[in-house]
Amino acid sequence: MFQKSVRLLTEGALSIALSLLLWYLRIGAMPQGGSISLQMLPLFIFALRWGTLPGILVGLVYGVLHSLQDMYVVHWAQYLLDYPIAFGLIGLSGIAKKIKASKIITLLIALLFLAGSILFVFNISNELPQAQKTLEELKLKLQSAQGEEKTKIEEDIKDLEFKLKWFPISRIVLIVAGVLGALLLIYGAVLRKTQEPIELGVFIGGLGRLFAHFLSGVIFFSQYAPPGTPAWIYSLIYNLFVVVPSTFVCLPLVLLIYPRLKESEI
Repeated sequence: MFQKSVRLLTEGALSIALSLLLWYLRIGAMPQGGSISLQMLPLFIFALRWGTLPGILVGLVYGVLHSLQDMYVVHWAQYLLDYPIAFGLIGLSGIAKKIKASKIITLLIALLFLAGSILFVFNISNELPQAQKTLEELKLKLQSAQGEEKTKIEEDIKDLEFKLKWFPISRIVLIVAGVLGALLLIYGAVLRKTQEPIELGVFIGGLGRLFAHFLSGVIFFSQYAPPGTPAWIYSLIYNLFVVVPSTFVCLPLVLLIYPRLKESEI
């Protein structure tokens, strides 16, 4: 029992240290925080090996330490959501250790994920014509506006221009993420030899982190949403750019590393 506890603590500490190092191998950085990296990889593997509760605790500790690397804070509750809670919820990956799921379940989830991505793309596409119309109306109003009204209109125009520039790119990213994510989940289902759904564990852990960031965005960053765009859509798009690619970059590595670690256990 003592030996197992020492091993758990040692692996937990190593996972945190590796995650802190892997964060430096990141792609870009978003305006309100967040970047694509492999920092979640050790946290996924640890949670899959030791279970949900140890995974959540290690994620919480990592979230606090990671905040010293990449802190963007506007409120204490936002800090909790975006750092300890978000990374703690990666520990939900450990659910896979206790459940048995057939490959068919994974295949259905993959199809649902792809369908959800396509529906979200349609939602964005329907918003763009109205955004263009609103932008033209605001530019007309700007010609006669003065003082605070002029400043407000200028800010709205800037936000709408951002929306019209980046939402078309978002559609492409969402389609790619949907197709790639579905394929990776299917690959994981085909690859695994047991009923332990490793690929679903990673998927659930990624969704946990996404949910925390999503709530933070809706509550604390809704002012950045372009006019006519609901805060929840803006927050979801913003955080999808960070969490989904990071999750699906980690998934193939988890599928390669985790089974080998399990086979090497004494």
